[in-house]
Amino acid sequence: MTLVEIMVGLGIASLAGMSMMAVYVTSNRSFATMSNYVTMDQTSRLALDQMTRDIRKSKNLVSFATNQLVFNFDGTNSLVYAFDPASRQLTQWRTGGATNVLLSECDSLRFSMYRNVPNAGGAFAATTDPNYGKSITVAWRCSRTILNKKATTEDMQQALIVIRNKPVP
Repeated sequence: MTLVEIMVGLGIASLAGMSMMAVYVTSNRSFATMSNYVTMDQTSRLALDQMTRDIRKSKNLVSFATNQLVFNFDGTNSLVYAFDPASRQLTQWRTGGATNVLLSECDSLRFSMYRNVPNAGGAFAATTDPNYGKSITVAWRCSRTILNKKATTEDMQQALIVIRNKPVP
């Protein structure tokens, strides 16, 4: 073999190696992206299921803010949901109980409250008075980074939850 043949062979082998490395890196990133989506979707569904179950069981909404809900859960026990934008976490706790982190890596979360009587056309009337609030909407957007990049890794959820045990004024 001559030097020219060896150089051509090394060039072709290098191109083939770089192509294989590019395919490996791309598939690795895609696998990490899909894993993030699955994990965030599962976490969001579990958080929404827990919130729905507990809010429907609650007796009354005591306090309302766009980032915090306080319910009378049973007797003197309170149930609190609070979103802290600094820590990017939605937490839940009951009086005398431990704090439970329902969501982490949450970019935004907002609670809205509606009256029980819909407006003309079927749209619910928004309210900020806990005495008149019969249903709560919660909407959030969570994201993660993949290899230190925050790209195409968002999960969004939204739900309307009715407080079943709340008396209607």
